[in-house]
Amino acid sequence: MKDERTELSDVLKRRVFNIHQGVTQIPYFKNLPCKIQDVDEGWVRVAFDITPNLCNYRGIAAGGVLAAFCDTLMGMASRSLGYQVTTLEINMNYIRPVHPGQNLIGVGQVVHHGGRTIVAECELMDENGKVVVKGRSSFYILRKYDD
Repeated sequence: MKDERTELSDVLKRRVFNIHQGVTQIPYFKNLPCKIQDVDEGWVRVAFDITPNLCNYRGIAAGGVLAAFCDTLMGMASRSLGYQVTTLEINMNYIRPVHPGQNLIGVGQVVHHGGRTIVAECELMDENGKVVVKGRSSFYILRKYDD
């Protein structure tokens, strides 16, 4: 008989596999240059490469692109709990400009898991570990995945 942690680990492995499948197969993610680095329950770390096509007329990463990265981070953190979710609201704080060629590391984590909603936060950091964007979002739980 397996202990609870082993069972949880097997469940989390399936959730991570499903998240990874989505990133590699869904057209939206094929256009969003992200690489999953680490996942745990309610937490994810993802790398994002900023390419020139993601920048605005001023030569910096477009705010909408950075918001999409943050939404992705927080959505993945929510999915790691085994839920299909949809974004209810998102709040962004743009702290530093992001230039083409920069590689960002994003960390998203669930900070509240309610009966019908999940609240998550994230940070995008540059190569020096400086925060460039912070985000917070509420998600509506659509359904629980069958683990």
